[in-house]
Amino acid sequence: MRIKSRAGNFNMTIDEVGTENGELVLSGKMGVWQAKTYLSAQELQEMLKTLKIEAGVLDFLALFGFRYLRRLLDGQVAAERSEVSK
Repeated sequence: MRIKSRAGNFNMTIDEVGTENGELVLSGKMGVWQAKTYLSAQELQEMLKTLKIEAGVLDFLALFGFRYLRRLLDGQVAAERSEVSK
């Protein structure tokens, strides 16, 4: 992810997603700094209310999900074939 602001432009990487004290926690780096983003259930609900999801975004998410599942299945099939050929 990239964050663009008047303070500067930063790459943000997410290394882990978990929960702490009932909040969603995204752990990773913003630029060179370690960072954690905390998101409460109420904040997530408010964020989802404000999103205006266009058809192009839905298409992107659906295609991403399909490709991700396909890669998982292809990897599983390849692993099974490898085991059979031994």
